[in-house]
Amino acid sequence: MYPHRIRLRGPWECEPMAPAGVEAPPPRRVVMPSRWADAGLTGFVGDACFVRPFGYPGRADPGTEHIWLTCDGSTGRFRVILNQTLLSEETAPAFAFDVTPLMTQRNRLEIHVHGDSDAAGLWGEVALEIRRAAFLADVTVARDGSAFVLTGRAVGVAPHPLELYTLVDRRHVDYREIMPTPAGQPFRIELVDLPADARAIRMELINLSTVWYVVEVPIS
Repeated sequence: MYPHRIRLRGPWECEPMAPAGVEAPPPRRVVMPSRWADAGLTGFVGDACFVRPFGYPGRADPGTEHIWLTCDGSTGRFRVILNQTLLSEETAPAFAFDVTPLMTQRNRLEIHVHGDSDAAGLWGEVALEIRRAAFLADVTVARDGSAFVLTGRAVGVAPHPLELYTLVDRRHVDYREIMPTPAGQPFRIELVDLPADARAIRMELINLSTVWYVVEVPIS
């Protein structure tokens, strides 16, 4: 069942870099997730370079599996570099990159963060995800009167339409087929008559007998 998730928690090397004429805090080791305050950088305005070496993830097969680098939440402008290749240079609350072609037996991840408040940093989980050729993205649930509406995209490629199951607290409530596309095939699913005490929605993207992707969304 996919995705296989490998958390890159720590230790990370952290090197603060202050503007010219300002003394920077000394380098340190931190454990992710971490905001500025968690890393002992309270009140610091400037850049910090977070470095994490890691090995090739187990027996991931580049012929059938894809390795993604993900971060669930960040604050501040950042630059992401893997094995000296720039992946992104922007401001975004989260990121995900297919890094399969860049992976070696020994890897070096650098994330440069510019922060101007104690909320800056990588406060979401940084991880590797082993995925198949298609997956679910941007899955959200919203209340629409007495119903709940699920939206999202099926991203990637597949040899034929995949099965998409929706479960609420382990009970099947919807089934359909969907053909992923590289840009993401959108879907919209309306769920009615859910139990008042329903807690979580689970979606499974299945190719034949293999679960290609699972995502769970809490009901609030």
